[in-house]
Amino acid sequence: MNIHSVRGAMDEMLQALLLFWLPVAVVPFGVWIFLSSSNDQRKTFGRFLAFVGLVMVSASPWTVPSSPSTAAGHLLGAIIGPAVLILLGIYLISFSGHVPVGRLPRSDRKLGMLLSFVGFAWFAGMHWWILTPQIASGEVNDYWFVFWPTFLLLTSCLSSCAAIASLTIGDNRKTESNYMFMLSGLGFLMIFLGLNVDGPLITTDDFREHLWLSVADLAGIAVGGLLSILVFALVIVVYEKTLPLPPIIEAPQAAELDQVANVIASHVGGDEE
Repeated sequence: MNIHSVRGAMDEMLQALLLFWLPVAVVPFGVWIFLSSSNDQRKTFGRFLAFVGLVMVSASPWTVPSSPSTAAGHLLGAIIGPAVLILLGIYLISFSGHVPVGRLPRSDRKLGMLLSFVGFAWFAGMHWWILTPQIASGEVNDYWFVFWPTFLLLTSCLSSCAAIASLTIGDNRKTESNYMFMLSGLGFLMIFLGLNVDGPLITTDDFREHLWLSVADLAGIAVGGLLSILVFALVIVVYEKTLPLPPIIEAPQAAELDQVANVIASHVGGDEE
């Protein structure tokens, strides 16, 4: 066995640990500090940790290019821009209407639609233009095949659910619901185009294959979540049935009733006229 090759492999593993996996662990740790702390300094420290972790994960294709795990960091750096635009757009659309708290100006609704449209156009450019995330020239990031159809399905379904919830629960939220339905329709339109229009590096067959895999993944998550809730409820029911019946308390005796009456009479009453 070549000692130099083993040492080189160990160095690569150590670099991946320090420059990729450690920052990955730092991100949720920083978020936890930010959410669980009441001290402003700790909140700032948590935000700083999460930000540094995200930056290091996004920069991992350059800091640890030899590690295959950095493909996730490469994808994160590629999608963070359009994802932030879409999330910010949804926030502006949702809170620029009739909401009891945190209401934004009505003019922000159009800005939210614009940001969401730009975000979707950016993502569309990653599929049908030269913006496709590539690990190397002509080699598409494998995580992109997983992310793109899953994102479209989630966006379409969640936007529709949010629109229906706004109509059902909220008051005078028809306009905001229409915008959410438009966003959902845009997601379904992207899915339809992906199934029928080839991109420069992604064919319709590739998209169709990963779309069905995404449907299976999301369906499995939904079914698993429902089953876990049912199992939890079943455990509670079975546990309650195994509990013994509470002991039957005997009726109070006359002396006890007299004592209670005297206590009540001493605390309740008023001056008689």
